[in-house]
Amino acid sequence: MISRLHWMTRSTGLLSLGLILLVACTGDTGPAGLVNPGTVSGKLTVWEDAQFNSLNSPTTIPAGGFTVSLVGGDSTRTATTGPDGSYSISNVTAGAYTVESSRDPFSVAGYGTMKRYNFFVGGGSSFHSGSIGRNAPKPNAVSAGIDSVASTSGAQVAGIRVAWNITPHTTQFTTFSYLMTFQSPGVTATASVQGSGALSDTSIVVGLPAGTYIVSVQSDIGFGYVDEAIGTTVFPTRSATTTAPLSVSLTKPAIIDLGTKFVAEIFPGKKVVLAHIAEEPALK
Repeated sequence: MISRLHWMTRSTGLLSLGLILLVACTGDTGPAGLVNPGTVSGKLTVWEDAQFNSLNSPTTIPAGGFTVSLVGGDSTRTATTGPDGSYSISNVTAGAYTVESSRDPFSVAGYGTMKRYNFFVGGGSSFHSGSIGRNAPKPNAVSAGIDSVASTSGAQVAGIRVAWNITPHTTQFTTFSYLMTFQSPGVTATASVQGSGALSDTSIVVGLPAGTYIVSVQSDIGFGYVDEAIGTTVFPTRSATTTAPLSVSLTKPAIIDLGTKFVAEIFPGKKVVLAHIAEEPALK
């Protein structure tokens, strides 16, 4: 039987893609009123960066040595993946489990823990084949300053120029998503950009009201899951935050009216990113 579908988000730039993990169960459940122990097996796919580059490709190292855990009640069952990412756990007591996949999750060169909630085992064979990503490197040398950029109309639009660089864990895969955060009294805004093969990057961020901003940058490869205990999306591969040493004062608002156009149409050939301002909670 097919047990259920689980929705997992993967963010790339300003877009989010859904990865659907399908869990299948086969075999007998035993006599009426009794559910026999079952077997859980599957295969992990291991990703290195935001372009889905994978350790599973024939030219790179294998996906062995990852821990897959079934956590339920007071018990935890674990298995270690083989060279191709496959694993199997036998004699699993029937019930609902959280599946956790990890390898050195707290190491800067490790892989963020991915979770799959409400995975049901009920006799016979159950399958879980998930994805896991390497922890993104923390940006360094972050700087921010005032800049402007000309639009197709010839108007100069004020913005904040943000620059950073990273040291990736491997020189083979170097494409990451970057999340920039801008904080000012009463304003919190974010902007996302993807650096394709770049170890350093610079973007001009527009769409901000006038104010003095503290600017920070994180890198990510974009994997996430919904933590059902707290109801929010967790991005386990996202790096720690690096903050620019100096705040930036934007005296002229960088608000632009896109209408039906995209940023790339107004600023062709330039790395301009539109900030997204978070909605402030209503005052009571």
